[in-house]
Amino acid sequence: MNESDFGIIPQRCADTGEAFTALRRDGAVILCGAGSTRDDARSLAQRVLAPLAPVVPDPAPIKEGGGNRDNSYRTSDLNEAFAVPFQSGHTDGFAYGDKYPDFIFLLCVRPAVAGGESFVVDTQRIVAALRASGDADDAAFADFLYTVPIEQTEPGFVPSVAPTIGANGRGRRMARWTPVQRPDARVTVAEQQRQQAWIERWRAITYSASLAAPRFVLQAGEAICLDNYRVLHGRTGFDDLERSLWRIWAWTTESLGIPDGLLFSDSRYAVVD
Repeated sequence: MNESDFGIIPQRCADTGEAFTALRRDGAVILCGAGSTRDDARSLAQRVLAPLAPVVPDPAPIKEGGGNRDNSYRTSDLNEAFAVPFQSGHTDGFAYGDKYPDFIFLLCVRPAVAGGESFVVDTQRIVAALRASGDADDAAFADFLYTVPIEQTEPGFVPSVAPTIGANGRGRRMARWTPVQRPDARVTVAEQQRQQAWIERWRAITYSASLAAPRFVLQAGEAICLDNYRVLHGRTGFDDLERSLWRIWAWTTESLGIPDGLLFSDSRYAVVD
């Protein structure tokens, strides 16, 4: 398998209808001239996803520096640590369990002076390569991704025990890579060990694909629109503390469902008491 085959260079366009078409086809698109304000950010998702009647909560301002090395991800509630390799493509919104957002948007207000380049990895290409390889081990791995439930709950948040690549019942697959994926504790020790080996392989292949994916820079007023069921996304490191974005999560009529309670474009309301 060639990990460099799994990255996406999103098309740039200025029309929301064209953006929707490209998003459906490729899993990612960059919309130019999208604005810079909170209102621009919220209307962005509404306009691009209009055919799918999206539910769009308030955007979240993102203004943070760095992330230039591997780190430990700590959950906000139980303070449990999970290793996160830097520049690993990931899925957003996993604190909402299986009802994570099916589309996400990142609207650039100010790019970093240096670094902060984005990348996108297509999980559909990964699975297609596994299926096409003719290797029995690759076929078994693909079957695992589709069929074996694993523990995907972020401790303290909405429970999820589901296959790595699930189905929404509406013709869309739901692929995830998150730092909290781990074996289902309810199965035998031998099965947990088998699951752990496959989970490590998923982590390794998505990480390699992330490192090999082409990089691109979002300019001010540009928004990356992503199918959060299909693609993983990430960025390179930067030190410019003035870099700023709006992050917007959206749930459409094609999502698995809308989470209960208040929604926001981060996980603050997904906590389980």
